[in-house]
Amino acid sequence: MARNTVALTTEEALAIAVGAARAAAVLLVERFGGPAAGLRAKSSATDMVSEADEGAERAVVSYIRERRADDALVAEEGSQTKGRSGVRWYIDPLDGTTNYLYGVPHWAVTICCVDANGALAGVVYDPLREELFSATRGGGARLGDRPLRVTDKTDLATALVATGFAYIAEDRRLQARILAGVLSEVRDVRRLGSASLDLAYVASGRFDAYFESVDQPWDWMAGGLLVREAGGRVSELRPSRAGLPNIVATAPAIHDPLTRLLSKAVQSAQNSID
Repeated sequence: MARNTVALTTEEALAIAVGAARAAAVLLVERFGGPAAGLRAKSSATDMVSEADEGAERAVVSYIRERRADDALVAEEGSQTKGRSGVRWYIDPLDGTTNYLYGVPHWAVTICCVDANGALAGVVYDPLREELFSATRGGGARLGDRPLRVTDKTDLATALVATGFAYIAEDRRLQARILAGVLSEVRDVRRLGSASLDLAYVASGRFDAYFESVDQPWDWMAGGLLVREAGGRVSELRPSRAGLPNIVATAPAIHDPLTRLLSKAVQSAQNSID
């Protein structure tokens, strides 16, 4: 495979992201449901990594490096190169590790290619359902070959909202209080355990909205591109402390109402523990 050290098109970036995600998925599907080899904790006792995560990351990194030798790579399990091409790849080889380790069939490989103008192409791949969510900058979002569109939800009170929780116990206690302030104001809340799939589901209209405290760009950049290219809105908030929601992705009409609700819920939660 010829190596390329120059700028690439959205189509080329997407093809590489898709190929890399499929390469990781082969290993992950083979090992899914088996014993969790090499299991260890990362940031806390509830933040786990296994040999499956690391093997999948190696597969993604190898695939991209063979084609884009001078690009920067930033991956969840530690693979990192600075690069010199101006192109960067954000990689989460297994988003939903806890689900994976427990045999819950809800996890994904997510990859986003970024250039000087932001996210260029991204994929969220759920190999168990054979669902490949993809997006390119200015080219729209798709599930397979089907164009995606966010919902036309206008009433937050009837919105189905997704979220997630942190690994740190102190942050979780705060997030539980925030959730209490949101739950009574929406149709319902789902916590499925994969941020990238939550965002893909917003893009595809399965969820109306999503919010979470997301630590790293690989967790949400591909999914964020999906939502934007599907006609939704994505905001990066600047919370006053760790553990507070910093990513909000929604159907357009409910974005501001949800952001205001979160601000109110955050204030109430913080007051309750001060």
